[in-house]
Amino acid sequence: MSYLELYQDLMFDLLSPTPTFEQNASKLSIIDDGRGGVAIKGLSMVVCQNEEEALNQLFEGGMNRTVTEHQLNKASSRSHCIFTIHIESRSRVESSEKVIHSKVHLVDLAGSERTKKTGSSGLTLKEANYINQSLSYLE
Repeated sequence: MSYLELYQDLMFDLLSPTPTFEQNASKLSIIDDGRGGVAIKGLSMVVCQNEEEALNQLFEGGMNRTVTEHQLNKASSRSHCIFTIHIESRSRVESSEKVIHSKVHLVDLAGSERTKKTGSSGLTLKEANYINQSLSYLE
């Protein structure tokens, strides 16, 4: 599994042992995965053996997200996040080594900002502009 944060048009690895504010955002890049899909080069991939481990990674990565307080929300997410689960399944009954690979993306989009209602200014206003701009990109 992997956990990607899109913040101010930059990508950050939420499962990296390096805090996001110390990460070099240019280390991550979008590439063609060779099977008709896309992948993020440089993004951490964590192997989990069960759903408890996967949920722990989801919550741990969520704690690394960028949040800011404004008039309407004390912990407003300032980024979009994509939590990707890669699943391998094998039959326990059949002796063939057929493996099915699946990928599930859980996407949490930061809400569209109404800057007059939030009273945003300075960095919070700049973040709001990036949130609104990247929402149109992801559309």
